[in-house]
Formats: sequence, structure tokens, C-alpha cells
Amino acid sequence: MYRSAIFMMFLFTSVACFAQLKPTPRVIKSVTDESMVIDDRGSKLEVFPALRAVRKMSTSGKGIAHSEFTAGKSAPISPRQLGVVFNYAMQVRGYITGEITFKMKDGLQASDWLDKSSYPGLAKLTAPNIYLVVARTPSEFVELTKRLQARTDMEWVEPVVIYGGLRLSPDAR
Repeated sequence: MYRSAIFMMFLFTSVACFAQLKPTPRVIKSVTDESMVIDDRGSKLEVFPALRAVRKMSTSGKGIAHSEFTAGKSAPISPRQLGVVFNYAMQVRGYITGEITFKMKDGLQASDWLDKSSYPGLAKLTAPNIYLVVARTPSEFVELTKRLQARTDMEWVEPVVIYGGLRLSPDAR
């Protein structure tokens, strides 16, 4: 009798039971300003013109955190004062320094035909034909990216976006 009871207990505990776990509902953000949206390798990337971020060491001291704050739309972006973007495919925030990399199609060189005043900070990144431009403001970043992507002599255009790191609330600064 005891053997059969123990056998039945083991049998019931070893049988797989399936719990009905429901995923938490995810709120999908919508685009707030369609004019500030660019294509980044097939995903929508919205640039927020009035948000900036600075990198700080996290409170644990083990990583980088980004502290966001509002700024004027014409305030510059740089490695010290990052622009803020939102990637709709990944549903995460990212940060930009204003750098955009691009590769010319074979045999073409940007230094031969690009007007340096129209492409700020134009520099050759690597041989033979990969270049970098640096936008000074978020609106210039969007405009430069769209202008480069519209060109037919480009193999690819990629805005440089930094993902990862913690996001500190404004009162934690």
C-alpha cells in the first residue's frame, strides 16, 4: 500500500504540467515627429531634437549610465553631450554623437566630388572608400543622413548610434 502511494506521489510530481503564463503587455511607442525619423538599416530611428544626454559612471561603479536632460533644438551634439534617439524596431533608446559613416560604391572617392561645406567634418575613415561626416545638431544629423541615403552612388549609409547603459532619471543627476 505504501509503495503504491509513494509511486503515485512520484508519478504526479514528475508529470509535466503546463502553467498558463501570459506575457506582460508591451506598450509600443508611436512616432512623435515624422520629420525627425530616419532609416537605420531597415528600422525607424526617431531623433529627439530637444533631448541631450551625458555619460556618467553608474552608482555601482561597474558601468556607464546616461543622464538625459532637455536642451534647445539648436544645442550642439558631441561625444560629451549626446543626442537622444529611439529605435522603434528594438524599442530602446540610443545615443548619437553626430557621426554618420558611409561607403562609396567601388571606384568612387568622396574627396573628388563632395562639397566639404555641405558635409561637415568629412574625413576618410578607412581605405579605400569609407568616410565619416559629423553633424553638429540633431536636425543636421537627420538632414545629412537623409541626403546621403538618397544618393545613388552610396553602397551604404549608417548613423552611429550607441545602445546600452543605464538611463538615469532627471532627479538622479
